[in-house]
Amino acid sequence: MKSDRITRKRDKLARMAERAAVPERPLRGTYLIRPAVSVACAPSLQAIAAALRDPTLHIDEERLEAAQRFFTDGRTALYGYDVTEALRETVQLQQKIVRAEQVELDQSPAAVAV
Repeated sequence: MKSDRITRKRDKLARMAERAAVPERPLRGTYLIRPAVSVACAPSLQAIAAALRDPTLHIDEERLEAAQRFFTDGRTALYGYDVTEALRETVQLQQKIVRAEQVELDQSPAAVAV
């Protein structure tokens, strides 16, 4: 089912955003994400996570792919040294994700065939 796959992907990306918002301890003296970058980008990363978890927001595949690239590609500014550039890219992603279209949820009861 496509919606289940998308829901799982959204949850996974939301967890990635939440983890990136918390400064990490160094692994053998190095960081994946610099603490200064995590602290500076934390509000935007938390907003991204909240939007990904919001079922009333329709976030299309293209935006989900952009978020996945942002969190998994080590060449993005999130994994670099420049805090300003990381914040700029994070805010751009936030605007892409948070400004998705609202979906009207149908709350009427549905018949289920057994």
